[in-house]
Amino acid sequence: MPTVLRTDGFSFRIRTRDHGPPHVHVFHGGDEVVILLGDDVELPSIRDIRGMPLRRMRAALELVALNQELLLDEWKKIYE
Repeated sequence: MPTVLRTDGFSFRIRTRDHGPPHVHVFHGGDEVVILLGDDVELPSIRDIRGMPLRRMRAALELVALNQELLLDEWKKIYE
């Protein structure tokens, strides 16, 4: 699972053998949240929380929104 972005203690990864819709697995320490990337119309949103505290999850969601274009481009490189 390649890491496509690291910032503020978060690691953003896209699995190479996964499924749509476009999403990233965001890790911080041993916690994980899966965030749907959205598109030109849809904002990123939480799909699954795996132990990540609410404050950290909100920070991860904000970082995905700020880096949405980059993360979507990385998803497309893998799946298109």
